[in-house]
Amino acid sequence: MSELTDRIRPLVGILGGLLVGGTLYAFARGALPGQLAFASAVVGVMAGLGARLMGAIGSPKELRLMVFGTLFATVSGEWFIYEGLRPRHSFAAHLVADPVWLVMTVLFLVAGIFFGVRLLVGTDPWTDILVHGSGAVPPGAAGTECPRCGSLQTVPEAKPARRGDQALVCQACDHRWLISGAPRPGGSAGRGS
Repeated sequence: MSELTDRIRPLVGILGGLLVGGTLYAFARGALPGQLAFASAVVGVMAGLGARLMGAIGSPKELRLMVFGTLFATVSGEWFIYEGLRPRHSFAAHLVADPVWLVMTVLFLVAGIFFGVRLLVGTDPWTDILVHGSGAVPPGAAGTECPRCGSLQTVPEAKPARRGDQALVCQACDHRWLISGAPRPGGSAGRGS
């Protein structure tokens, strides 16, 4: 039962974040002037926050749910705005009626997804974005991929078990492994445990 709960909790967090984000988007679109499209970024950020709060580890399934769910929640929020206007044209015509708004919405939507994913998989999203950008994380640093679950929520071990060992610990699955090339007793380098 615990394994099933561990699999469902992150999905509930993502879906809850999408629901809150989509609702905030629809409210912001109805309350703010039409040209302000920055509210579309809220959907992705809320999905990432919900996932992080409920213990998601950034698996491929969770990331796909976040990305496509964010797109669906944003389009659903826009549909509610469209229905409230009671227009005489189609939903597709409503979406392309203002090209500047459409481009800005798509840009903010992509930025929201990016920040939501970084919030989920990064140990410190602001530092990751500002310092590392899109570059690879150096091996042995916080954010190195866990060999067991693939999560990037890893940090160097605070207190090594043996003197001279350099190990990383995954905060998502509690896996501990030695960093490749780290010195080991007897002079041989170890891969991981």
